[in-house]
Amino acid sequence: MTKISIGVRGFDNLLNGGVIAGNTVLVEGIPGAGKTTLGMEFIYRGIRDFGEPGIILTFEQFPESLYRDARSLGWDLRALEKENKLRVICTSPEVVLQPELNFLEEVVQSVGAKRMLVDSISHFRQVVNHPFKLRQAVYSFCNGLHRLGLTSFLIKELEGASDSIYSFEEFLVDVVVRLHYEARDGLSRQRTIEVVKSRGQAHVSGRHSFQITEGGIRVFSLRPMFANTPKNTSFGRQLPTGIKGLDDLIGEGLPPGITILVAGETGTGKSVLGLEYLVKGALLYQQKGLFVSLEEPPERVYFQSADFSWDMEALAKEGKVQVIFKPFVDTEFDELAIDLVSYIRDHQIQRLVLDPLPALISQIEDVSVLREKLYYLTANLNKLGCTSLFLYPLGSHDSDKQFAVAQSLVQGSILLKYAWFQNRRLRQLELYKLRGVNHVTGNHLMEITEKGIQVFPRQGGLRT
Repeated sequence: MTKISIGVRGFDNLLNGGVIAGNTVLVEGIPGAGKTTLGMEFIYRGIRDFGEPGIILTFEQFPESLYRDARSLGWDLRALEKENKLRVICTSPEVVLQPELNFLEEVVQSVGAKRMLVDSISHFRQVVNHPFKLRQAVYSFCNGLHRLGLTSFLIKELEGASDSIYSFEEFLVDVVVRLHYEARDGLSRQRTIEVVKSRGQAHVSGRHSFQITEGGIRVFSLRPMFANTPKNTSFGRQLPTGIKGLDDLIGEGLPPGITILVAGETGTGKSVLGLEYLVKGALLYQQKGLFVSLEEPPERVYFQSADFSWDMEALAKEGKVQVIFKPFVDTEFDELAIDLVSYIRDHQIQRLVLDPLPALISQIEDVSVLREKLYYLTANLNKLGCTSLFLYPLGSHDSDKQFAVAQSLVQGSILLKYAWFQNRRLRQLELYKLRGVNHVTGNHLMEITEKGIQVFPRQGGLRT
């Protein structure tokens, strides 16, 4: 029952540390899902990182094609072959399925192989037409891999997302991994990975996003991230925001480790409030801050803050308030959540502003999926003791489902509004929800001055 690391970043988390040595893993998916890339990295990392020689057995692609594809990811398969740690073999299914030839035994012994990739077992159907005999052939092949002590990835091609939901191969192998490559609204498809079955060991269920980058595959799994995030036990006392008038509404200040949604129409002052929250936190209370922008580059953030005499660029150089630009068109929710939690933990960030939240969650159409993802993000931030503001622009109708989900998960909600008075548009602020804080209710007049935000508490407001 010894486990070995697959070597693909984030994949081992789905199997609680790795796959059982000697197991057979079925990797299935439609064209372009990343099956061959996943299999090649399993072999490459096994050799380079864990000293386990491997074999790549292909029935269709010539070795030159595999060498080229691997080079694009930074892997030199030719060098591994010269070191006698790898064999890349292109042959026919007939050769492999004839047990009297001892083909696999000879190849395994030649390099002392521990890992094997077979691309793909779908070609067995071209050799064996009878369903029962095909099942028997695949069963015998898998048993042969077990006898040789190989941990194997077997690739299977699916012609469509609903193809062979319960194919016989899934019953014969130890682990079933399904790669999805689905179209969605927008310009890009989304890749997700799912462990459907894992015999003899627990696994993390559900779909998890992954990306193919220059260095290989990276799997993003939020549930293991929450389990591995250390709880910050050094929570301090409540601290003021530093925003004039707002602190009068919240008494002793905001508790550490809560998440607040700051929502309002365009021009109501959300970004200014977020920037001032970070600047005052750094200058007045020596708290490290982080501004994550999904739409504006750092230069635009620095320029906007300069209007209020806040030198954000200087604060960034001093390590007091960092600005990170992650264009939403290139950013997946899971990737940002994992990188953000890691950054906050490593740099001991105490204040966070995310601007704007809809840019990050707009492509998550399923409400249940959105709720789960947002829960893991906010729960991790709270666990780290980071007090966070999520900025949320509202249109003329603020009853959309995504806003309702976000508002139900956060501990606080600040609404910024417009009100007409004598043909003038006045800004207002309302502490709609603030758990654990004795705050003043009602709408309060708010102005944006050359020094930042000024809130004027309404007379007769009630504390809740």
